[in-house]
Amino acid sequence: MRNLSSNMRNLSSNNGKKILIVESPTKSRKISSILGKDYRVLATFGHIRDLPQKHMGFSLNDIISGEAKVTWEIMKWKVVNFLKKEVKNSSEVIIATDPDREGEAIAWHVASILGLKDAKRAVFHEITKKAVLSALNSPRKIDMNLVSAQITRRLIDRIVGYTLSPVFFSIRKNSSAGRVQSAALHLIAKRWKEVKDFVRRPYFIVFADFGKVNALLYENYEDNGITKSRVKHFLSEQEAKEICEKVNELIVSSFRRGKEVKYPFPPYTTSSLLQDSKNILGFSSDFTMRLAQELFERGLITYHRTDSVSLSEEGENIAREFLSKYFQDIENAGRKWKTRVANAQEAHEAIRPTEEGIKIFEKLFYNIKSIKQIRQSNLSPYDKLLALISFRFLASQSKNATFDTVEVIFKSPQIPDKFFFKVKAKKLKEEGFLKIWNYETKEEKEEEYEGEDAFSFLLSFELRNKILVSPGRSYPKISYRKEFTNPPPLYTEASLIKELERLGIGRPSTYSTIIKTLRSRGYIFEQNSKLIPTEDGLFQDEILEKYFPKICSPEFTAEMEEELDTISRGEKLWKQSLAEMTKKYLEEFEKFKEKVKEHIQSINLTKNQINQNQNFNYSSRKKEKNKAKNSKTKKKKFKKLCRKHFRAAPQSHQDLTSPLSPPTSLAPSKGAKERSPSQKTSQGEV
Repeated sequence: MRNLSSNMRNLSSNNGKKILIVESPTKSRKISSILGKDYRVLATFGHIRDLPQKHMGFSLNDIISGEAKVTWEIMKWKVVNFLKKEVKNSSEVIIATDPDREGEAIAWHVASILGLKDAKRAVFHEITKKAVLSALNSPRKIDMNLVSAQITRRLIDRIVGYTLSPVFFSIRKNSSAGRVQSAALHLIAKRWKEVKDFVRRPYFIVFADFGKVNALLYENYEDNGITKSRVKHFLSEQEAKEICEKVNELIVSSFRRGKEVKYPFPPYTTSSLLQDSKNILGFSSDFTMRLAQELFERGLITYHRTDSVSLSEEGENIAREFLSKYFQDIENAGRKWKTRVANAQEAHEAIRPTEEGIKIFEKLFYNIKSIKQIRQSNLSPYDKLLALISFRFLASQSKNATFDTVEVIFKSPQIPDKFFFKVKAKKLKEEGFLKIWNYETKEEKEEEYEGEDAFSFLLSFELRNKILVSPGRSYPKISYRKEFTNPPPLYTEASLIKELERLGIGRPSTYSTIIKTLRSRGYIFEQNSKLIPTEDGLFQDEILEKYFPKICSPEFTAEMEEELDTISRGEKLWKQSLAEMTKKYLEEFEKFKEKVKEHIQSINLTKNQINQNQNFNYSSRKKEKNKAKNSKTKKKKFKKLCRKHFRAAPQSHQDLTSPLSPPTSLAPSKGAKERSPSQKTSQGEV
């Protein structure tokens, strides 16, 4: 609040100027440097109005009846009073909060508090001179569909949180449950249980060893009338051994040369940025979002909460100019990407560097030429994230990489016709985007080899038909190896966000918040980059899965997200949708509450039985305790008498105590402190 007050004091009087209202001081300073003296850019310092902190803020009966009379609470009175004072003397007021549902809701709250009728709203997805001036020249009204969707989200989350959390708070302090976090916790807990209960089973793979490459044994099988192939897994070692002993001849049944195209990744969305930031840079999702927010407000990247992969014409021009200067042979600016995420809610473009951001990256590029060098560099976290975003953006506007491929299939007359050996190799022909983006995110398949050696070796089979296999020959030889089935991997932050996006749980603005909340509540922790549920997390998930399976079901949460999307598009009335969602939820919640109440009563009953048993044995245990205490007192008196006796004894007391004296090897050395009879040695001294 002290910084907030000092920031407001530093602003001079308005004198009838135009006012532009944004959320943060960083954003206001950047826009002020663009607009100059024509505008005064003021900040709300985040949300200035929200639901009350100490009570729900509305009646559930009103919500169900479709009234939705909500009580909003002003959070920053100093900011509100300052803004009201400035607005009075202004010639025009424009609100330019972030271009998403949350930003639209903030704009509505600001307009409501300041009493702005037909408030003007400016929307820009990057803080550059061109984007800001363009937005100010064509302001629009506040989109009430987006506002309604955000208010509905806020209210349904409050209803779930305020009804569900007290149930768990009665069992454990600092507990909470929510619509999205419970679904995310269920994914983590479920995967943990799968890994914990997984039993590794051995299997055997047969392969033809040619020295430089191995050709794995495949089998053909029928799947709904379609012939498919897969690597053959033998459950018995004897079966694998018999196959190896049978084969003494390999015949080349197929030799194919071809080309393979590898496409670059699209530019970053929020989800993919959070995943790569964790995998490549080691940044948590919360830290990444804070860095991205700062980069956006400083005008270095476009808006960072997005699920779109499209690029504007200006973005394409930035990529074309940079690639033409440094990678002219791979430049392919203008290629289009299609958003694959269902119900993508944001209409703006992907995350990319702005014109100012690419200039900073160009300076970094002199020392950082590849993705792998970013993490080991001494760059600041801001520069590392900017470099990562820039590399991905430039790669998305580059040519495809192409490979020459060769595939050889061998058959043997000694084994059934459904079995065959297959091996494939590829060699890079045109590097394309790999010049820029050389970070491999997926593992190569076992039967595929990459490189000149393996490729040239397989080419030698083009003119060969038959290969003999015998024990006396070093190669080829038919062998087998033992492997084990593996459980599905535990979730990392990156893989959890990917799964949340796939299932439709949450939206770009909520991914990092979900994980942060689960951590702060003590439901999960991170170990070796893996997300592991705590005992409290497992307990809560177990209770919800048993008595309220809907709330932790991804489908239930995804359906609500779809409902919010329909509201944002103006296809449904928000009060009606909220009433329907609340009614369905409360019906399930009442059943859950009764079941949990019975569960807790049974736990308390068990505790009471334990306490009764403890009270029954209390008197006998007290007697034993007193007996032991008396015994200790007697021992202390005996030790005291012994010490008194030794102090009074002559120097040659060794002769007097010879039957009780320790052996010479165990006697204290000269100068060492003499032990009392109470001090035992590890040799069992009496």
